[in-house]
Amino acid sequence: MGQHLAEQPRAPAGCGGIAPAARNLNVSAAAVSSALDKLEAVTGLTLFDRFPARGMRLTRAGAEFLTDAEALLTRAKALDRHAADLAKGEAGTIRIGTHYAIAQRIVLPAVLTFRDSYPRVRIEVVEDDFPSLVAALDAGEADALVVFNQGLDDTRFDVESLKALPPLVLLSASHPLAKADSVQLEDLSGLPYISVSRAGPGPSYLDLLRAAGLDPEVPLTSQSREMVQAYVGKGLGYTLVGFPPGGNLTIEGDTVVTRPLTQEIGRFEVAIALARAVRRTDLVSAFLDMCRTQV
Repeated sequence: MGQHLAEQPRAPAGCGGIAPAARNLNVSAAAVSSALDKLEAVTGLTLFDRFPARGMRLTRAGAEFLTDAEALLTRAKALDRHAADLAKGEAGTIRIGTHYAIAQRIVLPAVLTFRDSYPRVRIEVVEDDFPSLVAALDAGEADALVVFNQGLDDTRFDVESLKALPPLVLLSASHPLAKADSVQLEDLSGLPYISVSRAGPGPSYLDLLRAAGLDPEVPLTSQSREMVQAYVGKGLGYTLVGFPPGGNLTIEGDTVVTRPLTQEIGRFEVAIALARAVRRTDLVSAFLDMCRTQV
């Protein structure tokens, strides 16, 4: 209705009278006159001065109303185009929750690929700890999670396992164990462990080591995985990771290496989670397909 009202003063204002406006619109003069009378009644404004011999002229109030109406029509047309783009899956916003390591190795490459195919779609990626990401998914603040599964409730979420990753031993490149192709648990006995602060309800890498019979000294703990890797790069201990840092370099520029464990001590599952109560869009499905290809 708003768009219809906004269009009504345009033709008479541009044509100078009801008769030429009617011819321009291919409707009767009576229809144009009736529409203007109704518009003036609805708005309470006198939009035109009417001159029997000279046609019509916008009043000052009518000119201001026409300016606002033109702006409204422009916004309405833009809204129509945007709605059409949303319907066709060519525009919109998707929000993905993840962890730093997965963002680096899976989500970022997927974002770059996705943007090539959907350049008008906005992608928001949030990195946070596991409880905060689950809360965001519950609240509808995230469309999907790509995370390490630290206890996703499959009665509330649709959970898809992408890959189960064995932990890798991260060492300074100068450490003697860096020369080996793999590392045995007994090789790590007595070495200090650099730990990431607990960020979820599931077992940590340190818990896996302890369950396997090692109870290492933990002289340094950080909430930042980058800082933990930096401590390792300085030769202050070792840690376990799911993915090696990019370029095998720490944020301090030190070279580190990853080596597999010869013993199986457990694996961490990379998973996709979606809220069951929320309908997933084609855009979210397309993005998650690209995450799958990265794995």
